[in-house]
Amino acid sequence: KGFKWWDKIQKTTAKETLKPEEIPESINDVSDNILNEILACVECGRNYKIVKNELNFYKKHLIPIPHKCFYCRNSERLKLENPFKLWHRQCMCEKTNHIHDTRCKVEFETSYAPERPETVYCESCYNKEVY
Repeated sequence: KGFKWWDKIQKTTAKETLKPEEIPESINDVSDNILNEILACVECGRNYKIVKNELNFYKKHLIPIPHKCFYCRNSERLKLENPFKLWHRQCMCEKTNHIHDTRCKVEFETSYAPERPETVYCESCYNKEVY
């Protein structure tokens, strides 16, 4: 029936025990004591904590402790995705060793906008290029 989990996402602020500028920049300088700390997002001010598995992941991959909460990081990630829209495009392949002598004439729908820098191929040209 369209019910929401929450009318407003719960947000705790001003309870941090470690300020963003006190978080070490290098994961090598971070001890397990950070698991007991409450951090504050530099973007929205929401409090968040680091859990053991998360800290292990950061240490394994040499990723510094994030200065933003999950919600702000996730919002940034979503902005990097292509929008839910399709554009009519023409294949950009100009290779003469494919099934065409000049630029490929195949047209198709794609999630890559015309102003994006990526080269967009039709399926046939892509397969010939990759395989």
